[in-house]
Amino acid sequence: MIKKCLSVGAVIIFVATLNAWAKLPVIAPERWVEVSGEITQESAHTIVKSLLDLDAKTDPSPIGIRISSPGGSLFAVLAVCDVIKNLKHEVITVGIGQIVSGGVLILSSGTKRYLSKHSMVMLHPPSLAIRDWEPSFSEFQEFSQTLIKIENQMYSVLAENTGKTAAEIKEEFQKEKWFTAEEAIANGLADELLESVR
Repeated sequence: MIKKCLSVGAVIIFVATLNAWAKLPVIAPERWVEVSGEITQESAHTIVKSLLDLDAKTDPSPIGIRISSPGGSLFAVLAVCDVIKNLKHEVITVGIGQIVSGGVLILSSGTKRYLSKHSMVMLHPPSLAIRDWEPSFSEFQEFSQTLIKIENQMYSVLAENTGKTAAEIKEEFQKEKWFTAEEAIANGLADELLESVR
C-alpha cells in the first residue's frame, strides 16, 4: 500500500513538473528587442543595431528578444544569430504565436529560450524563389553548391543550439516539420513553457 502511494505521488510530481510554466527573468521594457514579420536584410540591420546598443550599456540585466515571425532571408537570420552568440549579456529569447524557419534559429540561439503555450514552431530546408532567371548548366551547378553551403550553415547553428549533430538535424528536417511548444522543447529548440509573455 505504501509503495503504491509512493508511486502515485511520484507520478503526480512528475506530471506537475512537466506542466509547470516558467517565469521570465525581470527584464526592463527598454531592454526588449522585437523580431516580428518577415526577416529581411533591413530588419536584421535594425535588430543587430538594437542588440549591440543594449549590449554596450552598463546595465547587467539580460537582453530580451520576442519572436513572432514567418522567417525570411537566411543570410539576415544568420547575421542576427552570430551577433546574439557574441553579446556579453545574457540573451532571453521568447517565441510567441508563429515561429517559423529563420525565426526558429534566432529563438534557439538565446541563452535561455521560452515559448508561449500555444505557439507553433516550424522548420524546413532552405528554399529560394528566383524569378526571370535562365541560368546555364554551369551557373545552376554553382548555385546549387552555394545553396548546399547555406543549408549546412543552418544545420550547424541548429546543432550547436540543440546539442544534436549536424547530420541528425539534416536528417530530421529534410521536409517541412511543425512542432507544438512542448515538442519544440523536447527537440532542444527551446527550454521552457512561458507563464506570461510580459
